[in-house]
Amino acid sequence: MKNRLNVLLADDEDIIRRRVLMMLGDTFHFEQAATARAARESAQKGYDAILLDIVFPDGNGIEICREVKERDPHSTVIISSSMESVDAWNEAFRAGADGYLEKRELLGLDPRKIVLMILNLVERNRLRRQAEETNRRQAELLAVLSHDVRAPFQTLLGTIELLKKNPDHDATRNIETLYQCAKDQLAFINSLLEFLRLESGMAGFRRSPMDVNLPVNQSLQRLGSLAARKEISLDSKLQEGLPKIEGDIARISQLVGNLINNAIKFTPRGGMLKVATAAAYKHDSPGVEISVEDTGVGIKPEDRERIFQRFHRARDMGTEGETGTGLGLSICKEIAHLHGGTLEVGDKKPIGAVFRAWFPAPLSNVRNDAEASTRAASRSVEADRGTALASQLTNRAEAL
Repeated sequence: MKNRLNVLLADDEDIIRRRVLMMLGDTFHFEQAATARAARESAQKGYDAILLDIVFPDGNGIEICREVKERDPHSTVIISSSMESVDAWNEAFRAGADGYLEKRELLGLDPRKIVLMILNLVERNRLRRQAEETNRRQAELLAVLSHDVRAPFQTLLGTIELLKKNPDHDATRNIETLYQCAKDQLAFINSLLEFLRLESGMAGFRRSPMDVNLPVNQSLQRLGSLAARKEISLDSKLQEGLPKIEGDIARISQLVGNLINNAIKFTPRGGMLKVATAAAYKHDSPGVEISVEDTGVGIKPEDRERIFQRFHRARDMGTEGETGTGLGLSICKEIAHLHGGTLEVGDKKPIGAVFRAWFPAPLSNVRNDAEASTRAASRSVEADRGTALASQLTNRAEAL
């Protein structure tokens, strides 16, 4: 059975564990714990479900259930005990248990019924988690819309009101304020809509085999003048012959452009920016890595885990007052995720920051590119041999 659930079977009786494995071992992937201590330690790893006894020689399963539920309210815990009293049931459910099976039921029921019960409880908790996450995101979005969208319009309206009352008073400065405010707000709204389209899956993706050096070069050319205006040197080291990835070239270009633009924004005048590509393995899978490294203000330790969260702003403005939407890195992260890749910030540096985006390359593309490189190398060798032979024949002809 594919994608079997991982279940922790915690019971101090060896015969019970063996019997459960015989009944359900073909359906679920089990790990076992024979003591309360082992159950407590194993439960921290995270399982799809935990089948938990109450009485252990060294502890109590009810306490373990309570700890698990406090750590993750949506984890699935089923108490399995020989205690058949109503008090035991009540205590288990007060601790947060999702179900209660007396040992005689566990060993006597049709295994298919137990399987269905576990699957249904796991699915119920998954849907609850999903619903709470959706509610949390909606609340977050409403809070942002209330502040980041509404507040700038108050500035716009206030400036317009001032112009209406005093049309000739400092008109140029007020118009510039209006323009900049409207421009920033449009950028925020566009970024917000873009992120929501990506997150909802509504953004169209046109995947095709592509060399990541192409969108990287496009981004470098597009943003080269921006770096030059800030007197930032832009260095690139793009590896040739990279395996092709299955990607949307426009989205990859958007990701790279956001990373480069962000690096320019937070790098002081006269700084340095390095962009590189290289073949790289991740979790034993072949792929391609794009890195963007700068000598800017760096990332505070407390911000390292939060910078990819939407609407999080580690710094509101760049080194020369540049503004941002707080969504750029979130969009980059989502683009990488939709390609099956990752986006990470590098290890702490004494100065600046480095971001690494990794994209998987299908094995067929890796093999094809390797074969193409071999054929090209062979043709080059044959061409060199042909040139050498032609040179020898020419020399002989001249000698005759």
